[in-house]
Amino acid sequence: MNRLMTQPDAASMIQTTMELRTVDGICVPFQSGIPVPSFDAQERLTLDLKGIWKKERFAADHHFSLSPRDERWFERLRAEAAGRTGVEFDDADWDTRKLPLPENDIQGKEEANSSETYEDGVWYRRTFVLGTEWANTAVTLHALSISYIADIWVNGHWVGYHEGGFTPFALDLSSYVKAGEVNTIALRIDNPPWGSRVDIIPATPGTDFFNYTGVIHDLYISGTSCCHIARVDAVPLDVEGSVRFTVVLENRGSLPVKSQVEGQIFDADGECAAFLNSPRAADIKGSQAAWDGDLSWTATLAPYETRAVEMVVRIREPRLWAFWKPELYVAEFSVTMADTADEADRFATQFGLRTVTTEGTRLLLNGRPVFLAGIARHEEWPDTGRSATWERIRDDLAHMRQSMHVNFVRTGHYPNHVYTSVLTDRLGLATISEIPLWQFKREHYEAQEQKRLCDQMWREMIFSQYNRPSILMWSTQNESVEVELRTKYNIRVVQDLREHYADGRLTTQSAAADQPGAHDPSMEPLDVAGWTMYFGIFHGSTYYEGTRDFLQKVQELWPNKPVWNTEFGHWSSERDTMAAEQVKTYKETLQALMERAVISSDGEAEWNADGFLVGIDFWIMYDWYVNHNNWIDTFGIFHMDRKTMKPVGELLRQDYERLTAFEGGFIKQP
Repeated sequence: MNRLMTQPDAASMIQTTMELRTVDGICVPFQSGIPVPSFDAQERLTLDLKGIWKKERFAADHHFSLSPRDERWFERLRAEAAGRTGVEFDDADWDTRKLPLPENDIQGKEEANSSETYEDGVWYRRTFVLGTEWANTAVTLHALSISYIADIWVNGHWVGYHEGGFTPFALDLSSYVKAGEVNTIALRIDNPPWGSRVDIIPATPGTDFFNYTGVIHDLYISGTSCCHIARVDAVPLDVEGSVRFTVVLENRGSLPVKSQVEGQIFDADGECAAFLNSPRAADIKGSQAAWDGDLSWTATLAPYETRAVEMVVRIREPRLWAFWKPELYVAEFSVTMADTADEADRFATQFGLRTVTTEGTRLLLNGRPVFLAGIARHEEWPDTGRSATWERIRDDLAHMRQSMHVNFVRTGHYPNHVYTSVLTDRLGLATISEIPLWQFKREHYEAQEQKRLCDQMWREMIFSQYNRPSILMWSTQNESVEVELRTKYNIRVVQDLREHYADGRLTTQSAAADQPGAHDPSMEPLDVAGWTMYFGIFHGSTYYEGTRDFLQKVQELWPNKPVWNTEFGHWSSERDTMAAEQVKTYKETLQALMERAVISSDGEAEWNADGFLVGIDFWIMYDWYVNHNNWIDTFGIFHMDRKTMKPVGELLRQDYERLTAFEGGFIKQP
């Protein structure tokens, strides 16, 4: 089979699965027939599907995997599967795999080819038992990351599919599972090689991170009453404590229901053990907060109907979330059935009060000018690849805050595990989330003009992290070559956010400084302009002069827009033979950056009246695996072991301590 494919036409592309619907005058996201649920951890019936699965690799026809799910597709699939989707299939001879974990064999060594390049198909199967308490419940499968295209069967029935390896999705299993009995789940996963098709994301061959195959993050089943809260979206409106809650109530049952929704707000207890040890918002509730307004709602729902309501309240004596000050609240809503007065469901989410705005070239957090002193991080470990746990994510982020004094973490170049932003909330670290449009060319944007998978990923990213105050901006892409269609794409997704689900955040991107340069028109629709700056490395001139001259042009062309540096740095090479050059690059590039920063670099954290650069982002905290597998990328301050620091680390630590010394990044003004 020829692995390299030309651009497919629209009729042969698989369809996206997310849509926006107007419910009670409110825009609500739906996917695969149900409202997109919150992926916040809840105190509900839950069956974690981690553990041992049976598995069988297969050589996938990627064109078939990414074709529309019509009758012809299912007819061919039945022949290909040869019973693998069914309950009675004998998988005794299959190998086993502990999930979640990439299908790729990972040896845990910091060397080339230590992670197997497996970009192809795999079947997974296992059984599970739901107790009798799951009877007459709404049952939902939550998949936090499966790479890349997944089709799912339960008890022999196809329940849905999802494309994209970096964003979560959910499927309704209510009609397919059996309470009190053994159930069978089967997954067909295909992970096409990057570069084999122009309509996948990422699409570029040689992408500078690893293409892991399989069940990457948590996969679990939840059970609720048929009438339950699907999601609660919280948007802080000002620094005086006003917050808007949007409650989405779903009836997944065949009978009409009348329900009463009641909400409460609690202070989060930042001193409790659960604050850094549990992802559940309900576990960090402290004393009840005081607020003005009404969080009650009586709703009647027809069978299989979804309702929504907006409620605005004002929290008294508000505590504002800021750098290193993780002031949080917990909103908790209960659902009671009118005919029984019994509580049917309870939902909790953490949120914070903060605003993020711009004023000319200033970036304002809670109305005060700030400077982002950041380091990027790939979500990857040498022995598990991208598969993450709460503890590992927490330890990485705490390491960055405590040892390197950052107030900002860039999660490049893709949405991280949903726990990441929960933890940046709780550690008081700002972040920016980005979808993996990495170095797109014209043919890639042309494909997305038809397919709109990038638009879906944008929505999936936002709706899965909606309530996280630590996320200050959404980023549309990284270092794409195409300009005209990139501009059109930026306009489209920014308009989608502002018109349909505005959350008070800003928009940005990470453009390469030489693609096309400071005059880049794709910056126009964005709130904050962002560029990677590798002068003296990838785009000519020298570390200092190239960066200085580029920033001068940026100021001339974008005099009223805040600007941030999304990446700078240098590789250290094997055995750190280039460590001295990494130090030189850091020193000279940082000098040019800080000359145009909005904050002084002398340790006084004072306002620089001539500055317009609102943030810097060193690339990167830890070394990582790359897709071509010919070497380990050594841009890290630390090696992959998280322990061995390179010479650049001590310099950066000292500089960042000065830059964040005054309230973590707030700037003193004259």
